Amino acid sequence: MRKYNVRRFYKAFRLIVELINKMQDKEKADEVFEMCIKYLLNVRDDIEIEELERTAKEESVERGELIMSIAEKLREEGIEKGIEKGKIEGKKEIAINVLSRRFENELTEELKEKIRHADDETINYIGDNLLEITIEELKEILN
Repeated sequence: MRKYNVRRFYKAFRLIVELINKMQDKEKADEVFEMCIKYLLNVRDDIEIEELERTAKEESVERGELIMSIAEKLREEGIEKGIEKGKIEGKKEIAINVLSRRFENELTEELKEKIRHADDETINYIGDNLLEITIEELKEILN
């Protein structure tokens, strides 16, 4: 059943590429095509980027190349998001380590968990004030 759906999907995708290629405004066609590719890659887990490229190239070499360009952009965005997330997670752990040394037993496991789940703005504030913040201020910020 899954193979049938995938075959049907690529047949429909080929038709979409064909229709987009018929658009008069090339810039708008590229924009529509990019939105379609991003959407498909986000909602379908049973398609391969290489197969999309091959299918698109059957209708237009340019569209096939555009798919690879879009895929590369998405990979870079994913990497950048991962790096940024890693930086914030690192800040949280550093804050917990420093505050644990400063406040010892007063920094409870509950407070540590609140730090781990705090938003970026709160973590940046705590990080900027690690040496001056009091345990009362910390509790207030995290509530």
